[in-house]
Amino acid sequence: MAKTKYLVSGLLLVGVSVGLVYTGTTITPRGLLSLPVVFFGGTVTLLSLAIGLVLLFISTQRIANHHTIFSALRLFVLRYYRLYVGTKALRRMRASFKNPRAAQERLLQDIIRTNKDTVYGRQFKLGDIKFLEDFSKKHPIADYSRYETFVASVAKGQKNVMTTKRVTRLTTTSGTTGKSKLIPQEEYDVDQMLIVLEALQHELFPNVQPMQEMWKIHCNPTVASSEGGIPMAAASSLNPSMVKNMVIYTPPAAGKVLTTLYEAFYVDLLFALRDKELSSSLVFFTSTLKEIIRFLDVHWRDLVEDLSSGSLNQELELDPDTRASLLKALGSGDTQRAMEVQNECEKGFDGIMKRLWPNMEFVSTIDPPGLRHSLKKSIAKGVEIYCSMYACSEGCPVGINFRPFDEGAPEFTLNPLRLIFEFIKVDDMEEPDPPTYFIDEVEVGQRYELLLSQIHGIYRFRFGDVIEVSGFHDNCPKVKVLYRKASLLSIFGEKVDQLVVTEAVNSALIPWAGQITLLHFCVAESPLLQESQSSHYIIFLELKSENANTIPDDLTNEILSQEIHEGICHLHEVYKECCDSGELASAKVHITKPGAFVQLREYILTNTGASRAQFKMPKKLRRADFVEVMLQNSMD
Repeated sequence: MAKTKYLVSGLLLVGVSVGLVYTGTTITPRGLLSLPVVFFGGTVTLLSLAIGLVLLFISTQRIANHHTIFSALRLFVLRYYRLYVGTKALRRMRASFKNPRAAQERLLQDIIRTNKDTVYGRQFKLGDIKFLEDFSKKHPIADYSRYETFVASVAKGQKNVMTTKRVTRLTTTSGTTGKSKLIPQEEYDVDQMLIVLEALQHELFPNVQPMQEMWKIHCNPTVASSEGGIPMAAASSLNPSMVKNMVIYTPPAAGKVLTTLYEAFYVDLLFALRDKELSSSLVFFTSTLKEIIRFLDVHWRDLVEDLSSGSLNQELELDPDTRASLLKALGSGDTQRAMEVQNECEKGFDGIMKRLWPNMEFVSTIDPPGLRHSLKKSIAKGVEIYCSMYACSEGCPVGINFRPFDEGAPEFTLNPLRLIFEFIKVDDMEEPDPPTYFIDEVEVGQRYELLLSQIHGIYRFRFGDVIEVSGFHDNCPKVKVLYRKASLLSIFGEKVDQLVVTEAVNSALIPWAGQITLLHFCVAESPLLQESQSSHYIIFLELKSENANTIPDDLTNEILSQEIHEGICHLHEVYKECCDSGELASAKVHITKPGAFVQLREYILTNTGASRAQFKMPKKLRRADFVEVMLQNSMD
């Protein structure tokens, strides 16, 4: 019935257009007024015909029931505009894969041309750089300390310090592996990234129809202002000017900028549940998807009541203008949809997403905790979950995933149009001036630390990611993200990466497969604790029992300590040598209480500058107070 209004209105407008054409051919105006009359009549006729045809098209599409004719037309225009822009950008990106080195040379010239006359550019003679080879010889490899004073000047509102481009945001890094940093950025870049992803997803998931909306699960990071009035916020932060045109995403604009988790989750779910025709979901991390479905499990009765009556729970702490805007968008309620939601929630939450949203095809997300497979076997049965891009605050997107259905770690094709890439071989990372390789010089199977340069004034920047080149898309490298350099374990220079620890932990737990599930783990180095009598790794594991409320009796800290220690020795020769010489003692495992990592997350968010929206559970604890939180939440 909801689509009837589009069909009837479309037929009416097409009929009017045909009538106007017929009238125009039989009654020809004469005199001086004839030209403007014909022009006006022709314009009205064409506009009526175009709108009528669009409405007839919409009547054939999956579209949410709550749309009016005006909002549906607005959605159509914005959706197809974004697809047009995104498709063009995607075509340019794919063309660059044929000769990525040439694309990188052109990007460098654009960056130099843009920034050579800035304060930084003049001081470090950027104008003398012509080619990538010059760049690697004349500009040093840099970490954040090189840019701090320049960023401070930008924060004060000074112009042309690092870039001549407009800086509309100082993006804060996540802060989960160290002190948060400020990176100059144009907030428009975030929307451009989404437009490209939308175009690619339109190709990858042909069952998704253009008039279906996407569910953006989002709690907006708090936005501060610098001394010069520039917003300082996480890369995922949205502001009112950005969200007003994001009509293809639910919830409405007022719901996209909520900064408290309870209110954001509630509003996200309320408007998502209203729309049975949702095509997909966009969420920063898989852990957030798991949390919001757990929230639904607790609060679905309140949500059903509000959905049915068109009301908003009075417990939500919303300012009057936000509440009024959301109530207006919610409308008078939908008792039929509320009953459908209630029936599905009462059946349990296995496969709940596909049952609530039968046409949902995929979830676009990032999966640092490795939850993808468990979610596809539980709440997201029948829904593809994939990591759509490789992103970081220092430059986004670093790479795009063109093969979402592949099993295993995602592969990302580097984007040579947005960032200049250089690569340091892992064996050279500790060298004072390591040799670097350009995008056409890397080898499949090699591991590298990645350097980035970008147009907002960050050059040859060591942001800490270690990647492996896994293949090529045409001639452009595809990479797998391995670990952060800051997560390396190295008390005596042994440099054990998280891949080794992960494999040792998983291997140690194999005898209990089917009885327990590993939820989280993290590692610390014992010298963080002053009272430690030996140098060793401290490993915290949060386990979930599959068949009972308790961990099996034969699964103890002592047994796991021995198994994981032996596993690391088997996988890492230098670690074994350090243990054989007596420098390193055996690793010590602590099985934690349920919810220990939630406690750790809340402690980190409260006591550091880390952003909730971009929070990634650290694999390595780098502060003694973080270790103490975990020790206090251990079962021993």
